[in-house]
Amino acid sequence: MKFQNNWTILFIALVFISVPSLTETLDQVVEEQGDRQISDDSTITEQVTYVTSDNFEREVLQSDLPVLVVFTAPWCGPCKILDPVIESLMPDMSGEAKVFKLDTDVSPEISTKHKVTRLPTIIFFNNGQEKHRASTIYPRDAYVKYLQGLKNDISIENSILNLLDRDWFRRHFLVTEEVEYIEQILEIYPEMLTKEFDNGQTPLSLVLNYPSRTQRDLLDLVLAQDSIIGPNDLLGVGRCEEFERVVADDPDAINRPDPDGYTPLFTAIMGSGFLEHGECVNTVLELGAERSLQKIILNSLGESVAFQPDGKLVEELLDLLPMKWGPKWHNDDVGVKKRLLTLEMYKVRTLRSEDLIARRPD
Repeated sequence: MKFQNNWTILFIALVFISVPSLTETLDQVVEEQGDRQISDDSTITEQVTYVTSDNFEREVLQSDLPVLVVFTAPWCGPCKILDPVIESLMPDMSGEAKVFKLDTDVSPEISTKHKVTRLPTIIFFNNGQEKHRASTIYPRDAYVKYLQGLKNDISIENSILNLLDRDWFRRHFLVTEEVEYIEQILEIYPEMLTKEFDNGQTPLSLVLNYPSRTQRDLLDLVLAQDSIIGPNDLLGVGRCEEFERVVADDPDAINRPDPDGYTPLFTAIMGSGFLEHGECVNTVLELGAERSLQKIILNSLGESVAFQPDGKLVEELLDLLPMKWGPKWHNDDVGVKKRLLTLEMYKVRTLRSEDLIARRPD
């Protein structure tokens, strides 16, 4: 009997010792179930998820709604800027469109089938057909307009035409899009390269003062449109003597900025690259221009950003640019230092995800 009592006492003790552990385990189970419920609820808000080869046909090609698919990869640098912009489309676009990402490393056969050769590539589908593709990163508002347009049977080209009446979109479109595509849109929007922006700046001035991969070809296209050439633009296109006559009649013009805030010296420096000489820089300096650059420049959306280039670099460049350039100037001091200045501009002009997500007024 004593033996049985001892076992009874031991059993009761074990039960009491185990109760806290049992309670903790039950709490953990409830917490995990709650987590799963939260996770399940998050799918109801239609967050942007990945589509794969297993469900691409069903989710994209058989969708009753317009679909945006971003072809991306973990190693893609620009994709990291775009991802938050795309993810911000949901849940706002829920019921109007679907938005997915596709990892090309996971589903390479889909990217091959759709001939995706650059990342990121954004493809818009509607009724199972590709309607538009782009590798240029745009602000969130543009993607919203594209998808809403498709939902209402408005082509993306027509949505682009409507957006081109907005300063921020036309500026970004001109300095980031491929020239071949700009030429296509120019056929149906002929004033795109001649119509002044809201502040009076011309597309020519924008292109001259915004170094880009397509700048030279784009400049040729703009000049072919019989564009208005302002006083500062004369320096950017190599017409230095005409600018001298402007200053002779109006001495203050030597330091007068254009509507975007770019001085004659700045435009002369920007133009020297594709002119492959610094004659207009020399002209401006000899006429008495201030040997400094402005502290504010504009990004591709026309928004002001602080610009504080290295003072020593600017001084060295101003000494080198007026000199005769050698045939291999790209690799000489003048070419190297000009690229360094362009890089400093690129760093401050590069749009961040939050810049792209920000809503812009209609």
